[in-house]
Amino acid sequence: MAIFHPGDRTLTDLMIKLAGFKEGDRVLDMGCGDGETMSYMRDEYGIKPYGCDMDQNMLDRALARDPELKLRHTEGVELDYPSYYFDGVIMECSFSLMSRHDELLHELYCIMKPGARMAISDLYIINPDPTLAAEAYLNARAILDRPRQDNDCDNSPLYPSPYILDGMFMQDKFIEVVRETGFEIVAFKDKTPELRDFYAQALMDYGSIDKFFEATLPEGSEPCNFCRTKPGKNTGYFVMVVEKPAK
Repeated sequence: MAIFHPGDRTLTDLMIKLAGFKEGDRVLDMGCGDGETMSYMRDEYGIKPYGCDMDQNMLDRALARDPELKLRHTEGVELDYPSYYFDGVIMECSFSLMSRHDELLHELYCIMKPGARMAISDLYIINPDPTLAAEAYLNARAILDRPRQDNDCDNSPLYPSPYILDGMFMQDKFIEVVRETGFEIVAFKDKTPELRDFYAQALMDYGSIDKFFEATLPEGSEPCNFCRTKPGKNTGYFVMVVEKPAK
């Protein structure tokens, strides 16, 4: 099993198909982890993969496994790539773990070529409590919308997201901010059964999700960098593809 990768290669193939990635395309794997998807896209599809991740331990593992990978360690929301550089972006189970989604979406929009597509798989909350969802949104917005302070630079990874509740995206609010950024929704598919199969297999093999992460993560990596929610009846999983409109 890959590290928190429900659906394994079947969903990766679906994301590539829906996004229309083709041979020779320059595709950024945002939150690339150990780089297995990068190697797979290159070897099976002839894609030119680039990767970035906030966990240096995972990047070290990726390079030890495949020294040809083009990787960058990233912190915060600034992506050090040229504008209009990528033919596509893929994010597998990583976007919900990042902060400042508004700014990240803007950065991704800028580095994608017109007509480029972005494929995302991630967790979402199936039936969020409306009161809790509204409170989470307003509390996060109150922090994000206030004037920045010097100590914010040190605490940027801790910023709350107005689109996250209990570690999962709130579907309607997430889709809204994606559209506000300028992207068009191409596809949204529920893949919750694949998530439940993943959890069931992890429990069978390791006894608990915590033990699964202990056994599979490289030394020095924190489980919270890979999953910040506990599975439950409201834990859903989706694949979404969006497109930057062609000029």
